[in-house]
Amino acid sequence: MVKVQNFSEGLEGSLNRLGVEIAKSLRSPELKEATIEKVVKEAIKNMPVPPAPVSPQGGKLASTAANPLDNFLPSYMSGEEGSDEQTKTIVENLISVALNFDVEKALAESRRYPPFIEDALHDALTDKLIPELKKRGIIK
Repeated sequence: MVKVQNFSEGLEGSLNRLGVEIAKSLRSPELKEATIEKVVKEAIKNMPVPPAPVSPQGGKLASTAANPLDNFLPSYMSGEEGSDEQTKTIVENLISVALNFDVEKALAESRRYPPFIEDALHDALTDKLIPELKKRGIIK
């Protein structure tokens, strides 16, 4: 496995822990014939996460610094028929937390919102992290 560091230290650790979850998912009989996207999404869903800390903003995420990696919302959230701007902003902020800190922190925070937001985060992370996981040799 190649050690590549393009992201924060927190995300580096998350990618390693995600690799362990992917290995578990690949051994699961239910996912034996599944696509790699499905396996990675299930691994992301199954990652153990700490409880989300109570946010001083009343449950709202603070906007993080602009990052070109933040704009990769799932296709069903883009375009005119996509989600409202507030929902998009929440998901973009959760993505930013995942990429700039760690995945588990973003997953924990996403559980404070409706299931649609949590699922959108899973979809976005799956799409974004698959190329990085392949580059690192964690998945084929």
